[in-house]
Amino acid sequence: MLAELRRSPFLDDLTSADRRVVPLLLTLPVGVVAALLAAVICGIAVFVAFAIAGGGVESAERLMAMISLGETPAGLTQIAFVISLLAFVNGGMALAFVGVAALLHRRRLSSYFTAASGFRWRLLLLGLGLFALTIGPLLLASAALDPKAHGAPLLAISPDLAGRLAYAALTVFLLVIAAAAEELVFRGWLIKVVGAWFPDPRVVLVLSGLLFSAIHFDPNLDAFLVRLAMGVGLAWMTLRLGGIEFAVGAHAANNILILLFIQPMSLKPDPPHGFPPETLVIAPLMLAGYVALAEIVARWAPLRRWTRLAAT
Repeated sequence: MLAELRRSPFLDDLTSADRRVVPLLLTLPVGVVAALLAAVICGIAVFVAFAIAGGGVESAERLMAMISLGETPAGLTQIAFVISLLAFVNGGMALAFVGVAALLHRRRLSSYFTAASGFRWRLLLLGLGLFALTIGPLLLASAALDPKAHGAPLLAISPDLAGRLAYAALTVFLLVIAAAAEELVFRGWLIKVVGAWFPDPRVVLVLSGLLFSAIHFDPNLDAFLVRLAMGVGLAWMTLRLGGIEFAVGAHAANNILILLFIQPMSLKPDPPHGFPPETLVIAPLMLAGYVALAEIVARWAPLRRWTRLAAT
């Protein structure tokens, strides 16, 4: 299967110009500054939107204070505010950073999304649905077997159906945006950078996974290994299918299932804990699941036709 990754259309457009050191070195400081400016602008936009829709400036200020104090959000308004900030701030930062990279490397911004002529929305939807139907039940089963697991946040968010449906709709919409932001940077941009210097897809997979896991700054080794497996699997999807669309869907589905059924939104990282040995089984199985999903889409003709995926 590595042979197919070496022929990935996502790396076909790389040239010697992508190995220029000066644009790469400039991308980091200039891109970070642009990302921070975008974060401020998007944060202000979310603040203003909630001030207008949610009872004025004082109400929005209380929501900001909640975040600054690291309090756990409770209720639909607080959770919607936190997820909106997460989605739009991260989305703005990702577009700004990768936009700088595209400008400095004289690339089209769209080339960091997909090798196709346009963004393949069907592939994103397939990633959402296929992940939810296959790996989703395994996530839910593992949570059900955990004696320390929380109840389903979807049921606790509101006593009535309308509140629960609003929470579900917001979660799906905003977490797709948040996942797209992470995929654009860690699969779209990073895979191009690493692939320009290292043609071996194994290097691309490992570096993408390592940096994706490390940037979460989680002190627990089990969380690091699970995110490493996830990062490598998402990178496989990107290389195999020629773009980040399917990876965005799978990444978003993972986060959506967690926030709807497994664990409520929290602003505090998990405290340090001992290493659960079952992680050594869970992480490889997770990686195998991500690879299997990508291969099913790449090899099964009906799915290739529906997503307009070129024969692979």
